[in-house]
Amino acid sequence: MNWSVHRRPRPLAHARRLLGLAAVLTVVAAASAPTAAAAAEPDKAYCADTYRNAQIQRKSGALLRARESLLVCVSDRCPSMMQPDCTRWLTEVEAALPSVAFAAKGVDGKDVTAVRVTLDGQHLTEALDGKSISLDPGTHTVRFEHADEPPIEQTIIVREGEKARVVSVSWVRPDERAREREPASSPSERRTPTSAWVLGGIGVGAVATFGALALHGMSRRSSLEETCFGSCRQEQVDSIKTQLLIADVALGVGVVSLGAAAVLFFTSGGSSSAERDPARAHAPRPGFVSFGLAPQRNGGAASFAARF
Repeated sequence: MNWSVHRRPRPLAHARRLLGLAAVLTVVAAASAPTAAAAAEPDKAYCADTYRNAQIQRKSGALLRARESLLVCVSDRCPSMMQPDCTRWLTEVEAALPSVAFAAKGVDGKDVTAVRVTLDGQHLTEALDGKSISLDPGTHTVRFEHADEPPIEQTIIVREGEKARVVSVSWVRPDERAREREPASSPSERRTPTSAWVLGGIGVGAVATFGALALHGMSRRSSLEETCFGSCRQEQVDSIKTQLLIADVALGVGVVSLGAAAVLFFTSGGSSSAERDPARAHAPRPGFVSFGLAPQRNGGAASFAARF
C-alpha cells in the first residue's frame, strides 16, 4: 500500500518565490522603460535634424531639399519654438527657388509635345505640358529627344529667384528658321521686358506662399480652438499669429509684384535697338531677383532686390 504525504508549503519558500517574481518584473520594467522613452522622442529628434539640416542645405544651394526639411519643421508634430524660424525660412526658400519650363519646335516650326527630357542625366519627362518645374540654382545640362531627330543638349545656368524661365529648342530646318526670323525684324513689334516676366513670377510665387501659409495657419488655429480654447499656451497662439502675419506680408509682396509686372507689360513699347541687333539681343544679361519676409514684434518686413 502506498502512502502519500501532503506537506504544507513553508512560509519561507513562498516568500522566496514572491521575491524572485518581483525581481523578474523589475528587470522587465527597467528594460522596457528606455524603449517607451525612445518611442516618444523620435519626432523631436527628427524635427531637430530637419531644423539643422535646412540651414545647411540652404547655404549649400540645395534649395529643393531645404524646402522638404522645412515643410516637416513647420508641421504641428514639431515643437512650436521651431516653427517661426522654419516658417520664415520656408518663405525665403520658396522665393529663391528658381523654376523653368521647356518648349520645343519640330521640323515644321510648330510646337511639339512628344519630347523626352533629361536633366543632369536623370529622366524628367516624356512629354512637354508647358508647366514649370522647380530646381536648384546653378548649372544644369538638359537633353531633348524627339522622334528620329538628333538629340539636342543645352547647358543652362539657373539663378536664384528666376521664375518660369523658358528653355526652348528647335529642330526647324534652316529655310524655316529664316522665315521665323522675318517677323522679328519689324521695328513696330511689341516686346515684353524681361523684368515684367520676373516680377510676375515673383508675384505668383508670393501669392502661392500666402495660400500655403494661410491655409496651414487657419487649420492650426481651428485645431487649437477645438483642443484648448481659452486655455491654450501663449507660445502656441503666438506661433499661429506669426505664421498668419507672414502669410499677409507674402500676399502684399505678391500683389505689388503682379501690379508692377502688369504696368511694365502694358507700358512696354516697340522693340529696342538691342533687340533689333542680333548680336546684342543674344548677349548674356546677368541679373538676379530676390525678396524676403521676416516677422517683427508689431508687424512684418519685406525686402526686395533686383538687377536686370
